[in-house]
Amino acid sequence: MANSTGLVAGRLPLSKIGLGCGVFSGAYGLAPQTDATRAVRAALSNGVSLVDTSPYYGDSELKLGSALLELKDEFPRSSYHICTKVGRYGYHISDFDYSAKRISESVQESMRRLHTDYLDIVLCHDVEFVDIAQIVDVALPKLLELKQQGLVRKVGISGYPLDVLLRICQIQQERGTPLDVCLSYCNLNLHCQALAAFVPKLRAAGVETVIAASPLSMGLLSDGETPEWHPAKPELKNAVKQCIDLVRSCNEESKISLAEIAESYAFSYGDVDVHLVGAKTAQEVEHAFRAYSRAQKLQLYSSGKYEDDNIQNIYAQIKTILEPFAEYTWPSPPGNA
Repeated sequence: MANSTGLVAGRLPLSKIGLGCGVFSGAYGLAPQTDATRAVRAALSNGVSLVDTSPYYGDSELKLGSALLELKDEFPRSSYHICTKVGRYGYHISDFDYSAKRISESVQESMRRLHTDYLDIVLCHDVEFVDIAQIVDVALPKLLELKQQGLVRKVGISGYPLDVLLRICQIQQERGTPLDVCLSYCNLNLHCQALAAFVPKLRAAGVETVIAASPLSMGLLSDGETPEWHPAKPELKNAVKQCIDLVRSCNEESKISLAEIAESYAFSYGDVDVHLVGAKTAQEVEHAFRAYSRAQKLQLYSSGKYEDDNIQNIYAQIKTILEPFAEYTWPSPPGNA
């Protein structure tokens, strides 16, 4: 609950599934406003209480803001939490700006686009692209100042390399200002389970809320073509293609997809607070909720099994194919950034 200054004591009451709105940018296919609004409505109707976006995600904030504005009578501002980010505004390192002035401007810009006078969570976006000093000495102190003013309720970081995320969280704890939120992406899925070993360390560093984003590894584990920009090495992409071919060859009997298996696996890991799922249509939202429900029954991450022997055999083969990449991570930032 927020006090008279806008500060929120304790962990935010977040749903186990959050809606990732980066897909509204069009990076994963067309995402018209009508579809985005329906996706947001489906998510909120199913009990989602966290929507995630960023200025870096094209017009994602604008589309999310328009959707929330249109749905305000059905879903008032108090019924959901908005997470957005600061610091990253383009692909290249030169597009990052973690100055205190830009942080303040960015928060104000996001609030205007999202039609709100406060932001529930603001994260420093992709912190590995800059020197840690910029994050801990400039950006986070400014965000903590905005938190004291009530404009921001929870402060944290997002990124890919887990060691960098952990180090920043530890520094903040040592300084007496532990972070509220840490978001890691593509580190908890069928081909990589690296986040699991870091969750206890992040908790020990005082992090209240750990978010695991992208159970399909930015589209790599979907059933279509892998996005051309995906940073995984060719060996992993080839292994995933082998998995897709395996599932398709058995599809007449199994009636399942690689994406369904991937989501059932990731969603069964219960030690994170939120699984963040990108969905740009209402159908994709409904699919994610069915997958989450199925995951709780299967508990694949804890060695659970499918009741159907054919599907279990497919799953076992997929795990074998992807096992060599369990600790693999791609370079971030990439060499061309």
